[in-house]
Amino acid sequence: MDRRKLGAGFTIFISSLLLLAGSASARSVTPQGTTAGSCHIRSLPSFIAQGEFETSATVADVIEVSCDPYTYSAGAPVTVTASQLYSRCHGDISWYDPNDEGRLTEGDERSFEVHLDVNGNANVALIAGPKCMVGESLITVDENESPFETFTTNYMITPTENTTPGLFITPASQVEDAESSAVITIAQAEFKGASEAHVRLGYEQLADRCERSPGAILIKANREQVPFAEETESAIELDNNSNGFAVLAGVDSCAEGVSLIESDLESSPFTTQTAEFTVEAPRANRF
Repeated sequence: MDRRKLGAGFTIFISSLLLLAGSASARSVTPQGTTAGSCHIRSLPSFIAQGEFETSATVADVIEVSCDPYTYSAGAPVTVTASQLYSRCHGDISWYDPNDEGRLTEGDERSFEVHLDVNGNANVALIAGPKCMVGESLITVDENESPFETFTTNYMITPTENTTPGLFITPASQVEDAESSAVITIAQAEFKGASEAHVRLGYEQLADRCERSPGAILIKANREQVPFAEETESAIELDNNSNGFAVLAGVDSCAEGVSLIESDLESSPFTTQTAEFTVEAPRANRF
C-alpha cells in the first residue's frame, strides 16, 4: 500500500479518536462555556430534574460572565437568554441577580439583563420549572453595546435518579462582584433512603461573611425567599430520589474566604453533611 495513503489514514483515525474524547469530556461536572471573543460565559453543564408535586421536575443554574475589561466592562449591559429552557419548562423561569447595589433583582422572561462590574464580570442564577422536559438547551449572552458579540453554552436537564449522597455546592467558588461584593450559588443535597424528608440548610458563615443586612438569602425550589435572620429549617424538601436543592445568594459586602455549609436531616437518623463555598476577591479574566 502507498505509504502516503497509510499515513493519511492513520492521521484521520487519530483525529477521530481526539474528537470522540472531546465529546466525552463535554459532559464533565465542571462548569463549561465559550472562550472566544471579548467575553467568556460559564454555566453548569447539567442538572437533574428534582422535586415533587408543585416543584416536580424543577431545575436551577448559575451563569457567570467574564469579559475583557479593556473591551467591555464597568456597567456595560449584557442580556442572558435561555429561550429553549423557557419553552422546555413551559414558560416558568425565575432569574436572580445578587449584584444590583445590595439588592436581589428578579425577572421572569426568556431573557434577563445584567450589568458588568469594572472587571467585566457578572453572576446570575435561575430556577426553572416545574414540569421541565428532559434535554439540552442553549444559553446565550449578548453584549448590548459595541462590539455587540454573542456567546453561548449548553445546559442539559437530565432525568431523575439516585445520586451519590452528599452536599454539593455548584459552583463551589465564585469571584465576587467588584461593585457590591455579591455572590450566588446552588446547594444540592442527596441523602440515602430519605424520600420526602425535610432538610435544614446551615449557611451561617456565609451570612456572617456578607456583612450588610440581610447578609444572605435562601431561595427554595418553590421560589420562596428566606432572609437569614428567619428560620432556615425545611429549606429543602427531598424528592423520591432523596434529592433537593436551594439557591444561596450573598447580596452585599461579602468578605473573601471559605464558608462551611451544612445540610441536616430533620428526622431520624438526623444525618449531617457538609461542604464549602469559597468567595474569591474581585479580579479580571477570572476563567
